[in-house]
Amino acid sequence: EEAAAQLDKSKETAAGRSNSARDKDDRANTALELAALRKELAEAKAKTTAAEESLKKVQGDYNVLAAGDKISHRSFEVGDVGLFMLASRRNDGGKRTYLAFHTNCPHRYLSLDCVNGEPNFVVGRIVLQEELLAGDLGTDANPYGLPIGTKFWVVTVEVITSY
Repeated sequence: EEAAAQLDKSKETAAGRSNSARDKDDRANTALELAALRKELAEAKAKTTAAEESLKKVQGDYNVLAAGDKISHRSFEVGDVGLFMLASRRNDGGKRTYLAFHTNCPHRYLSLDCVNGEPNFVVGRIVLQEELLAGDLGTDANPYGLPIGTKFWVVTVEVITSY
C-alpha cells in the first residue's frame, strides 16, 4: 500500500509539474497575443489620427466656403472667392502664370506672391486687385504677352486651398 501511495503521489507531482508548465506556456502565449494586439491597436490609432487630420483639413477648406460663398466667375470684387488655374505657358520671365476662371471677365492674373510651390490651381478670397495697362511686349509692363494697351488685373488673394 505504501508503494501504491508513493506511486499516486509521484503521479500527482508529475501532473502538477505538467500543469505548471502548461500554465507557464499559456501565460507566455497570452502575453505574446496581448503584445500583438497592443501593437495592432497602436497602428490603428496612428491611422485614425492621420485620417482625422486629413478630414479636418478638408472640412476646414469646406467650412471657409460653406457660409454661402461661391466661386466668382462673372465678376471679381474684393471679398469674392476666385479660382485661378495654371495657364499652359510661362510668362516672359519664365514664371508660372495663373489665370482666373471667368465668364466675360478676361485678363485677371493671380499675383505670384500668393503662390507657394507649383500648384495646378489656387482658390482664394480676393483682397486686392491692381488694374494695369499692358505696355511694350517683353517688358515688366506686359508680363503676360498681351496686346499693347490691353487692360489687365493682378489679383492678390488670401489662399483658401491650392493643389
